[in-house]
Amino acid sequence: MIKILSIGKAVSVTFTALCLISTAQAETLRVEGLYPARAPNVASIESIAIDRFGGSDGTALAFEIEDKLSDVEIEGAAYFKVMAGRSAIEPDATLSGTATTGIEEYETTEKRERCVERDDKGKCEKRKSIKVACLKRVIDFEAQVRLSRFSDGQTIYAERKFDGNEETVCGRKESFTSREDIIRGMINSAAYSVRRDLAPIERRENIRVLESRKGMDKANGKFFKAAVKMTKTDEREACRMWDQAAVNNAPHRSIMFNRGLCAEQAGVLDKALTLYAEAEQLAGSKTEIDLAISRVEDRQRALDDWDIRYASADGNETVATVKAE
Repeated sequence: MIKILSIGKAVSVTFTALCLISTAQAETLRVEGLYPARAPNVASIESIAIDRFGGSDGTALAFEIEDKLSDVEIEGAAYFKVMAGRSAIEPDATLSGTATTGIEEYETTEKRERCVERDDKGKCEKRKSIKVACLKRVIDFEAQVRLSRFSDGQTIYAERKFDGNEETVCGRKESFTSREDIIRGMINSAAYSVRRDLAPIERRENIRVLESRKGMDKANGKFFKAAVKMTKTDEREACRMWDQAAVNNAPHRSIMFNRGLCAEQAGVLDKALTLYAEAEQLAGSKTEIDLAISRVEDRQRALDDWDIRYASADGNETVATVKAE
């Protein structure tokens, strides 16, 4: 569980399962953290009033966004206070927008396999791909959403969401998917996208360690392989072994990356970035390292946003700590 205990730069991240023992996952470390809202300049917004949504599907989208934002919890606590309609309490911001769906149907032709020859019992003996008359349906969804700061009316977030669906049916045995289900899915998808734009998310994932021993001598390679295997039963010991391997080896990309992953797991993000940057300078594929650096930078931005949101009124800051329980 991710615990954010203090305020501002004094963010404490406690991982109650810092060094997880896993028998189900092999050659991975479980990393969990807080990742930021996708939109900038929204970290300080704590209360949102849902204002008018126009368009044929505006009301449905407003309700869905209200539900999604109300459901946001970080560490088990509601992230937003969401108000619908008028309220005696002034919100930090108001959310408004529009949502419309257009549906078109038109005739077309497509190739389909059809039986062109049957036996005397009616069993198909020959099939052929031929052009047949069909009906195509196109559903287009567009939403515009705007978040305005209540104090001065300034727009701090504005996005357009698009979605579409095309289906073609040919013959009596084929039928369209329910348009209501499709539109409902589009509205749900747009609402969740707004939720991700405006609020952070807690994420837990198993990240694969690097296993290449190329360039290591036989003894060090054997020790490194044992550390990789150790991830199946004791992640903390695997991390300790990689630290030891770093002392006994010349700089090696796999060792550096895996130590960075251990630091990332522990929430020591500056150290993780340093180790990933060192790994990046060594020979080998950069894909895993690029993803890791992006992941850690996102987590750092999430903590900066937390700082903005919950900074103490007098501006005092204490030292950020990372605890392992």
